[in-house]
Amino acid sequence: MTDTIRPEDQVLVALEDGKTFLIRVRVGQKHSTHKGAMEHDDVIGRSWGDVLITNTGARVYLLRPRWIDRMMKVHRRTNIMYPKDAAFLIAALGLQAGARVVEIGSGSGAMTIALSRAVLPGGMVFSYDRRPEFLELARDNTAAAGIEEGLVFRLREGGEALEPGVDAVFTDVPEPWAELDAIATALRGSGRFAAGTPTYNQAERLAGALPGFGFTMVETAEILVREILARPGKTRPGHRMVGHTQLLTTAVKITAPGEDDLASDSGRAAPDTGADPPEEGSGGSS
Repeated sequence: MTDTIRPEDQVLVALEDGKTFLIRVRVGQKHSTHKGAMEHDDVIGRSWGDVLITNTGARVYLLRPRWIDRMMKVHRRTNIMYPKDAAFLIAALGLQAGARVVEIGSGSGAMTIALSRAVLPGGMVFSYDRRPEFLELARDNTAAAGIEEGLVFRLREGGEALEPGVDAVFTDVPEPWAELDAIATALRGSGRFAAGTPTYNQAERLAGALPGFGFTMVETAEILVREILARPGKTRPGHRMVGHTQLLTTAVKITAPGEDDLASDSGRAAPDTGADPPEEGSGGSS
């Protein structure tokens, strides 16, 4: 990391009112905010953490962006995976430097950024999507976030084979139970699986299907985060919070295909929960 801001760096511009903007600084350009404008040339060469004054006299802080800032500010055409969910999933998947992970549903690339940051250096993320335009968008967003290694994007239809011998698989698609055969084949023994689903019906059906494919320790959780306004003498919860975003289902693979009766063809059909199928477009929030 450099101590000063260089051309083409992404900078998190934070205003005193709490609003933030992620910009890529380029010679000769300008960025305007509701608190005034700033010249990129005035940003280049400054130290990270410096304070800059806009043309209206407002103070802005020039900060080094975190991966969660890059996640939340990607150009998007789908719903987004929130940092509160991504952080839990990275821990649940046991990701660390050198791990190999598959992502089914590239979306806008927000979760791809989080997965890549978790497994680099030395790891690999194989990101699949059935729509070329999403792959292109995810590729552009990850490149803008500075991820240039350890990442492969692939076009794939549902149910097709995945990269074999991986440590973890994450899915963000409307019918994750339909991918379990391919996922079980791709995962190493004791490999970790996780899925994000927006509805209870989807989470219920997925949880019911996982044991039939050789998975155990099936758990579903929801992460809620509430801001606390900590002020001398008047600390209280904030008026707004990010509530329901995704139901997060996790599991561990304990058998390879064919090693256990649970993995037999007779046990591979997803159980009928009586729930209606998810609406078109459910899932795909990365």
